[in-house]
Amino acid sequence: MLQNINLVQRALDASVLRHNAISNNIANVNTPNYKPQKVIFEDILKQELSGAGFDGKRTNAKHIPIGLAVSSQPLITQEPTVMQNSGNGVDMDSEMTELTQNSIWYQTLSYQISEEFNLLKTAIKSR
Repeated sequence: MLQNINLVQRALDASVLRHNAISNNIANVNTPNYKPQKVIFEDILKQELSGAGFDGKRTNAKHIPIGLAVSSQPLITQEPTVMQNSGNGVDMDSEMTELTQNSIWYQTLSYQISEEFNLLKTAIKSR
């Protein structure tokens, strides 16, 4: 159960980071040569959960970790696409769609983590 909470927490953090990136893109819609930012998290998480790659075994705490660690940190990239003559690559329709999708995703994750805590609370009370 705690693993689920940690996973949802990382997804919530990624959603907040995505919201900030989309907000920056919208704020810079008229900035010449601005390249929009994009947050990649779900693909990284899928790769981690599918067991793709490897995670090296550490026999000593001083050893350097190798392979895929269980971190699922979001990655911020810049989109190379240029859509306007000014060199700006922000597409307002696309950004507004992504903002709406991200808001729904955040609400869903918030509800899910709330339910996880309600289950924990019920388990604690029943003891």
